[in-house]
Amino acid sequence: MSNPLMLFSLIVVTLWIILLTIFLYLIVQKRKDLRWKKEVETYKRLYEPILLRYVAYGDEQVPAPSSTAQYVAMIELLDHFIRVLANEDVRARVTSLAETYFADYLRKQLYHRRLGRRMNALFYIEDFGLRSLLPELENMYEQKRVTTMEKRQLLNMFALFQHPHVYEYMKNVDESFTKFDYRLILSRMDDDTFAKMVDHFFDWHEKIQYAIVDMIGIMQKFPHAPFLRTLLRHEQSEYRVRALKALAQMAYPLDVEQLHVHFQSSVWQERLMALRLCARTRRQEMVDHIVLLMKDAVFSVRSQAAEALLRMPNGLDILEHIAQTSDDRYARDMALEWLERGREHD
Repeated sequence: MSNPLMLFSLIVVTLWIILLTIFLYLIVQKRKDLRWKKEVETYKRLYEPILLRYVAYGDEQVPAPSSTAQYVAMIELLDHFIRVLANEDVRARVTSLAETYFADYLRKQLYHRRLGRRMNALFYIEDFGLRSLLPELENMYEQKRVTTMEKRQLLNMFALFQHPHVYEYMKNVDESFTKFDYRLILSRMDDDTFAKMVDHFFDWHEKIQYAIVDMIGIMQKFPHAPFLRTLLRHEQSEYRVRALKALAQMAYPLDVEQLHVHFQSSVWQERLMALRLCARTRRQEMVDHIVLLMKDAVFSVRSQAAEALLRMPNGLDILEHIAQTSDDRYARDMALEWLERGREHD
């Protein structure tokens, strides 16, 4: 009986010692963190007026950092200033100072065992525009242990820094990349690299293709409008829908003959996007076709048709006529709903 009791007591004491050790360790770490943060904040207060005068006017002598806390304080201050004081002169001064004082420090951080440190280094390299570190970034991208998160950020930076091989790098991404990831990368490309992506459109997989079409519309890249018009004839509806959406975002006008096939599409999303384009371009010759779609079986299409009519110069009169005379109950209801909206904002 005594042996089991002694064993139980030993287990309890051992667990208590382990918990106490963990508790004491957490307290020590918390104190270290607080001391570290306090030291960094102290240096921030010291360096803030010096760095502010430097980035604003360029006539201040900035002392070189000599400790990790000083590096962190100055880097965080510069990153803040470059976001708040956004102009080319400020950016040039920050880049110059970062090249002089922080390039070696950030280069070492790229090889830190903790992911958070490596990611912070990548963000600062991007913000400071440290193109001199491109060889290290290339080496990092090629490593087997590089994470998907790091690859995303590296590709963003390669696009922003106009890396000559960003096109080739994008051919070797994995399936975890989303359309949003690709959009972000594409948004940072210069016009020539983006044009190359469009020229080789059908060499890419669908995620990148959809992202390319989306970004043409979002970034208002009018030179690529003819390419979108070719996609309107694609056999797959997803391409036609996205092309119409991009053209709508650009308010790019298409005539009645070009839109007629989309008005009659069996795919309701295609009819919807054709109407959205009409709402943006406000061309009077489209009215008769839009009125017909007020009777569409899909609620969203009817609603978009009503909005497109409301945006016409005499939109309220057209909707009022439909509300009073249409032989379709759903068209009348939708016209009344958008009449009310239009009068509220008239």
